[in-house]
Amino acid sequence: MSSGDSPIGASQNENPPVSPGQGERKAASVEPEILLNAILRNASDYAVITLDRDRRVTSWNIGAERVLGWKAEEIIGHSGDIIFTAEDRESGGPEAEQQMAYAQGRAEDERWHVRKDGSHLWGSGVMTLLDDQKGGCLKILRDVTAQHRTQLALRESEERFKTLATNIPQLVFRSLGTGHRTWGSPQWENFVGLSDADSRGLGWLRGIHEDDRETTIEAWHRAQQTGEYYVEHRILRGLDGEYRWHQTRAVPLRTETSDDVEWVGTSTDIHEMRRLQDRQSVLLEELQHRTRNLLAVVAAAAHQTLNASTSMEEFRDEFTGRLQALSRVQGLLTRSEMRPVTLEDVVRGELAAHGAEPGRISIAGPPVNLTSKAVQTLSLALHELATNALKYGALRAPEGHLTLVWDTVGVDSEPYLHLRWKETGVAMPDHPPHRKGFGRRLI
Repeated sequence: MSSGDSPIGASQNENPPVSPGQGERKAASVEPEILLNAILRNASDYAVITLDRDRRVTSWNIGAERVLGWKAEEIIGHSGDIIFTAEDRESGGPEAEQQMAYAQGRAEDERWHVRKDGSHLWGSGVMTLLDDQKGGCLKILRDVTAQHRTQLALRESEERFKTLATNIPQLVFRSLGTGHRTWGSPQWENFVGLSDADSRGLGWLRGIHEDDRETTIEAWHRAQQTGEYYVEHRILRGLDGEYRWHQTRAVPLRTETSDDVEWVGTSTDIHEMRRLQDRQSVLLEELQHRTRNLLAVVAAAAHQTLNASTSMEEFRDEFTGRLQALSRVQGLLTRSEMRPVTLEDVVRGELAAHGAEPGRISIAGPPVNLTSKAVQTLSLALHELATNALKYGALRAPEGHLTLVWDTVGVDSEPYLHLRWKETGVAMPDHPPHRKGFGRRLI
């Protein structure tokens, strides 16, 4: 814009009327600067402002009025610094912009600006020098508040995501729908020992147990149809080289099914839960086996007791005692989850149940742990012996004494238990019993 031209905001008609038939020749002869002035004056989406060396406004287009609120007659001749925030004016923002334009020919910046009504807008602007020999400048400003707020929201959302993702115990990742990783949280790096860079693409598969890698990739293929990724696999713990079971889930950030859509997911350590589930399965199988075995023992005891009983009263007493012995066995077996059942536990428990006086019994032997099957069988055998001693033997006779000792012996390189039940101070009958009872059959 030369010094002799009218300001951009001037109201006079710069283009004289064109006579008929001369339109093409006259239009072609219109100087480019006049055309530029007309375009800038009528650009409604851009604030186009010219300022003198003192930063006073010399022209103000219709776009400046729409974007910033002031009419041309309200601001021409006044300082253009008014569109800067108070903070920027105090820190010398307008002067710095002008000095950069002088030094480099143009100054670009994005900052908050002020409208006439006091509201703020985020403006993207550029200031360039005018070729008028007076130090004037041209400033073009565009309102990009909506885009700026969107970018701020995205940036804040990203920061919140990363804050959350880096402070939860799970291993967090972002990935394409093909399984190619785009980002991994610090927890992944610390747990597996693979850097984020080495884990990009399919590099993270090196942290998955080799037997689980095919299943892991197949789950990504299924996720394209289901819209959700789910797999349980073993992930390396770099600290000690242990592979621990993890449950990995992921969902797409958008609803499209393109492979370019980013997914976000987490891997949660479920190793202890899997271990407990496996243990639960073992216990359930053992319980089922124990229940079947117990029912078989009860049925056999009922049958043998009935055959050996001379009356229903005798059957009731004998069978009730044996059921109580089985009940005590189940109590011992339940506690065996916390510590093994020992032979001494069984012996002392059975004798105490029969009311044996401590001064009339002697118990000795090394520690011996028993299997579940041995606990049940041995408890029933001891029950029969104690019942017999209480009815006829050492636990009934005034001078009677019971000695129970045991030891382990090797037979063909296998350990066996040698248990000795000895009753003294008992008057023995002249003739052996005429029949064998359930206890003798069981033992």
